[in-house]
Amino acid sequence: MLQQFSYGRPPKYWVLKGFHGFRLPELFEAYRDANLLWLHRDPVQVAASRTMMMADILDGIVGPVDLQAGAKMHLELTRASINNTMTHPLVNDARIMHVRYTDFIADQIGVVRRYYDFCGRPLTVGAEAAMRVYLANNRGDRHGKFRYSTKLLTDIGEDLDALHEEFRPFRERFGVEIEKRD
Repeated sequence: MLQQFSYGRPPKYWVLKGFHGFRLPELFEAYRDANLLWLHRDPVQVAASRTMMMADILDGIVGPVDLQAGAKMHLELTRASINNTMTHPLVNDARIMHVRYTDFIADQIGVVRRYYDFCGRPLTVGAEAAMRVYLANNRGDRHGKFRYSTKLLTDIGEDLDALHEEFRPFRERFGVEIEKRD
């Protein structure tokens, strides 16, 4: 698709959101000069957040959803993703810059600056200023606060301490701390 978007246009860099770690070989095969900024977050929060995000989306399309079934499914999807991250040989590829989600949230421009350095590209004063203006004028909660709770996981019989222990190797590898929310 990107090749179609680029056809007949001057060369430019593409910036994409929504990377899937299961497709690393295909990404780097198709785009050998690609670089990747990979955010890592507490998997317990990921499972709870993605459950509620998808429930909100599906509610608008098909109506109310079964949150317990969704929580079970998204916990299993999170487990599969974490397993892939921990075992896939391309996770250590030099084209990937790993960043903790909490570091990105704390200093988005700082992380972007580091990523530009990582890619060997200059971050111009104008580009940084435009990013700052965008962030100031487009707060993440401008359309309402997204709310979720790890109670979604305890409601399906999961023990949060056991989940934290299950995901401990991932957290240690990527320096991800347990997030306390609720």
